Amino acid sequence: MLLSKILAVVVVYVVCASFNNDSEFLVVVISTNQNTSFGSRKAEAFLHEFYNISKLIRIEYRYDGGNPGLAVKHVVDVLKENRRLVAVVGSGKSQCSMALGQLLKHYSIPQISPNSASSLLSDKNEYPFFLRMTTSALERNFVRIKLLKYFGWKRVFVVTEAIELFYDIYKHFHENAVKHNISIVENFLVHGKHELMSIVANLIKHDARIILMFSYGSIARDFLCNAYFHGFYGKRYQIIFSSSVSNYFLAKDFQGMGCSQEHAGLVLEGSIREVANNVENDMFVHPYGSTQNITDVIDFMYGEDMPFFGLGVDGAAFDALMITVLNLNEMILQNNSIMLFGDNDHLGRALLNKLSNSNFQGMLGKIEFDESGSFKRQIEIQIFSKSFSYYPESIGFYDPTTGTRNLRLYLSASNNPGCRYGSWNITQRFLF
Repeated sequence: MLLSKILAVVVVYVVCASFNNDSEFLVVVISTNQNTSFGSRKAEAFLHEFYNISKLIRIEYRYDGGNPGLAVKHVVDVLKENRRLVAVVGSGKSQCSMALGQLLKHYSIPQISPNSASSLLSDKNEYPFFLRMTTSALERNFVRIKLLKYFGWKRVFVVTEAIELFYDIYKHFHENAVKHNISIVENFLVHGKHELMSIVANLIKHDARIILMFSYGSIARDFLCNAYFHGFYGKRYQIIFSSSVSNYFLAKDFQGMGCSQEHAGLVLEGSIREVANNVENDMFVHPYGSTQNITDVIDFMYGEDMPFFGLGVDGAAFDALMITVLNLNEMILQNNSIMLFGDNDHLGRALLNKLSNSNFQGMLGKIEFDESGSFKRQIEIQIFSKSFSYYPESIGFYDPTTGTRNLRLYLSASNNPGCRYGSWNITQRFLF
């Protein structure tokens, strides 16, 4: 309610801005921080290296730090300057993308997020100009249920960060768990890191073995430290993280947390997570018909520093900016009358239509969006292991689009939780 009132004031304040049709076409990339803008910046460099991009297109970067108010402020500042904002690439956090979407729809400005997964963003009545390079977070609950059923794990505990995104995921998971006779013994809501010590103590008290965590990486890292202090790790336990835990969250500085990366790694070892990730893709197909080997594009991005855990958000951010700029560029080069004479509503809807029907194969494979604006991506199941410096390694895919549900499991014949990575072997491929 408060957000709606704030946005109403914002819309009134900058309403009916009059743009100069001869001015530049501005695309603003809004990332959480400078590190998460890496894929977008590489895309910009790639565009200028290999494409004839109109000089009228300008790309600028902003950072919201995960703060929805700051994300909105960045857009409002641009609109107040009477600049022609035609698209927003971002944000990286669902709550920021929701705030932006509520504002941008009043100006018919398309928005494409690399990785905002909240199911609320699938509502086209609320977010008519929103697209994303990932699936809804709820889609991934089906993968979690499949895993639990396969291993025969019917008694689980859940730790949920107390924000709308994760509570929404939990409610959906609970509904489906009941249908499959999976018992959620208790769901622990985390309102702050100070609660994690007592939560871990309660998990031990209840003899918890299978734990699902719906949280961002900062909560997950503190959970790992508290679990280490309590000796809550080893072959008896299995943690299943959500994709909101990033590839490299364990690599961040542990100073002041009371435990080291090595300590947290003892708890993380063998943990599983799911993530909407890139499909197997050999060719990068330009919208104008030419092709390029995908390894050449990866080399352009990373040089010799390619992260072996996969492209992840970098690839999504790369593709998001690529399709935005290339479709905008095509409209300009074709002297589209909407670009020259149309109002901003017609321009925004025309660009949204082109984005929604892009003919492009990028880092993440063929770009296709469903009716809710979500990218049709496979869901990858990954394992964290010391052998890979605690970066996640793929152990299989779940493809909701084609129905393929192949899972290559690194498991012995035992169904007991906690068979850690060092003793696992690739034995067979299962079909759910």
